[in-house]
Amino acid sequence: MLRSIGAVVAGYISIGVLVVLTDLVLARLYPNDYVQGKAPPDSLLVVTMITATCYSVFGGWLTARLAARKPWGHVIGLIVLGEIMGVVSMVMFWTQQPHWYPLALLVLFPPAVWLGGRLRLGKAA
Repeated sequence: MLRSIGAVVAGYISIGVLVVLTDLVLARLYPNDYVQGKAPPDSLLVVTMITATCYSVFGGWLTARLAARKPWGHVIGLIVLGEIMGVVSMVMFWTQQPHWYPLALLVLFPPAVWLGGRLRLGKAA
């Protein structure tokens, strides 16, 4: 049970850490575009969206890798957790970012995590 929870949480945390690190790097590279309380320009949001999607593939792969049994169930668990947290985040920051951005993340997250699980488990799984 703990390993199952740990696999899903590890996948989620790995995505979150990578996203935060990317935001920190982008904030250093573009300090005038990363201002507290203001969304960065759309071009940087697209970069963040693409990298977050790639990190979600990795998170799906890691979750499937760490799952002792029923790895697809764990991958689905990561998708559910990510979508719930994505909706919470979208509601909290709705007025602080363009509306397309959180919606795009919610749409891209499930197939990216699924792809990560598929890369780990192959077609036969």
